[in-house]
Amino acid sequence: MTGAPAIVLRDVGKVFVRDDGSAVSVLEHVTFDIAAGSFVCLVGRSGSGKSTILNMIAGLIEPSSGTIAFADGSVKRPRLDVGYMTQKETLLPWRDVLKNVAMPLEVRGVGQAQRETRARELIGLVGLAEAEKRYPRELSGGMSRRASLARMLASDPATLLLDEPFGALDAQLRGDLQLELLQLWEGSGKTIVFVTHDIDEALLLADRVIALQSGGRIAVDVELPPARPRSVRDVRFAPEFIALHERLLDALTTDPDAAARPISAGAP
Repeated sequence: MTGAPAIVLRDVGKVFVRDDGSAVSVLEHVTFDIAAGSFVCLVGRSGSGKSTILNMIAGLIEPSSGTIAFADGSVKRPRLDVGYMTQKETLLPWRDVLKNVAMPLEVRGVGQAQRETRARELIGLVGLAEAEKRYPRELSGGMSRRASLARMLASDPATLLLDEPFGALDAQLRGDLQLELLQLWEGSGKTIVFVTHDIDEALLLADRVIALQSGGRIAVDVELPPARPRSVRDVRFAPEFIALHERLLDALTTDPDAAARPISAGAP
């Protein structure tokens, strides 16, 4: 997908220092742009650095080298116009769904009536209208993910970062939430960077898939057929997607520095 970049990574590296003082290089010389309004999936084995890239874009950790800049040229992070949904559950257990979803607006100083009105709109949008007074312990896994998605959207961020957000769910729930995410994104103009190790999920959701090998090496960077909506049947049986799946799977299974273990391309 062409267009002005929303996020630019240039020669990004990351080195972590262990407690014993030894250094571990996780990423080296990572360079790519993410177009505004696009849906980009980063796919790779565990240890390929995909979550580290997402954390650096979010501003949770700083690059050891190189730069990450946004459309306005700023390298300062974290930013208020970036939402982040992690693979771990982060709803506050002492807040009900309404107060959890409204929290980003509360932090910004938005008045109670206005933030609760907006939170109710989003809660309804993700199908939780009957659960706004429930606490996280009273929610199913799918409901918790829906609440987290609504909370991420509360401040209307221009960029959404999602780190394997549906990986712990069963196949039916995962499919439902993938569809909801696409419906929320399409036509919104928002930029999504979505981390997964599930090739099928990447092919179902993305405009573009970047396959990472160890150290953040880009093995494949490919734009997907533009026709939407796609179905699971398309991804699994259409010839162009079968070819893309094989190309991505080959990139991940031939990673020379990865641990020698099988990859299940269609499972979390």
